[in-house]
Amino acid sequence: MAVLTFSRLKERYSEDTRPGGPGAAPALARARVQIGWRAVREPTPEELSGHMALLVDAFVHDHRDLMALTDGIASVLRDTGPMLDGGLPPVEAYLPAAEAMLTYYVRDDGGAQSAPLSFL
Repeated sequence: MAVLTFSRLKERYSEDTRPGGPGAAPALARARVQIGWRAVREPTPEELSGHMALLVDAFVHDHRDLMALTDGIASVLRDTGPMLDGGLPPVEAYLPAAEAMLTYYVRDDGGAQSAPLSFL
């Protein structure tokens, strides 16, 4: 997996949030799909991506603490995931998924979207 750095995440986030850009939420949603994540209760997938975009924004424009960002995303993944046997593992168990999701986000080129059908 690629090494995550402040500069790589800032560059990606800045590109997504430039005037006329798509925003960070669509690429973060694709990154969640890449790690096989599906929310099982509120918030909706769109709201979840928006919340994660706010976490990335705070990282880029405020604290610049990569561990705080991955911990925040891990907490969101934990809080919106399925409960097994009435309980949840600790947030730390979700850190690898959060790191993988951020790596996919940095690498995303929009190609995860399905291509239009062609009959030619």
